[in-house]
Amino acid sequence: MSGEGKGSAGEGLYRSQLQQEGARWYLTAQDLELPKTQPPGLVPALENAIAVIDYINRTPPHIASLAEISANLGISKSHCHNILKTLVHFGWLSFDGRAKTYELHSGIVATASSLLGSPQLNRIRSELVQLVQRTDIPAVLIQPLPDDSFVVIDKFGASTMEVSYPIGHHMPRDSVASSRAFLGWQSQERIDRWMENWQPIRYTGATLLTEEAVRAEFAATRKRGYARSVGEFTEGLMALGMPIFNRFGDVIYVFTCSGLLSAVAPREEMLAREMIRAAVDANQAILGRMPPDFPMIQTPLAMG
Repeated sequence: MSGEGKGSAGEGLYRSQLQQEGARWYLTAQDLELPKTQPPGLVPALENAIAVIDYINRTPPHIASLAEISANLGISKSHCHNILKTLVHFGWLSFDGRAKTYELHSGIVATASSLLGSPQLNRIRSELVQLVQRTDIPAVLIQPLPDDSFVVIDKFGASTMEVSYPIGHHMPRDSVASSRAFLGWQSQERIDRWMENWQPIRYTGATLLTEEAVRAEFAATRKRGYARSVGEFTEGLMALGMPIFNRFGDVIYVFTCSGLLSAVAPREEMLAREMIRAAVDANQAILGRMPPDFPMIQTPLAMG
């Protein structure tokens, strides 16, 4: 079972699918053809270095030569060579002198290690671990990016299903449950800005394809108290989503729980309550400012 977005020219943009191995299901996805963020043209040398890292990271087998990088990115060989040498020097890339190729090196992880190990994230993780233990439904923690796409920060597997795409995986801006959880508690002005760049993409037969229907679902998300996608992004998958705010009331993370439609739909009410409980506890733990109309769970709820 799979869902694939198609652009106006029929190009595949994103594909996610459910695969079964024995009694266990796996949710997989590929993001190689997601649109890349356009550089602002402010610091060309820095933008080229970022483009080099992004190219190697996105392009299997994630190993590339100087000639390949230069040709694909349109950077002169001399300038590209200097960028590569600099990145190798700081441990962000490694160089194979025999094959004359470059690949990402663990130094880049060390540089960003404090990001994924922050006390704030650890408090959120604690709530999501407990959520998965209560519901046995896998959860994914994602972060909105400036271009409105999302990046996977962490994932939490359950006994019957595992989300197999890696940390760092990019998801498109119209990932259904994620975008609704992100925009459901935004201002009308923010939703209008998002809609300016919206284009209908049919991921499955259930995907909403009109502006009126998409806007209506954003409003329904806030009224309902949680985001939901019923087979709209991945065939046969149901997902629910909730936002996490910073102390200024901005959505800084979103978490989703998903599973087989046949398994999640009968438990939607219970799962929604547990997700709201986890969202409230996570927001309180990091001093996130929730909107006045954000749903609240006052007492622990038994799992249904």
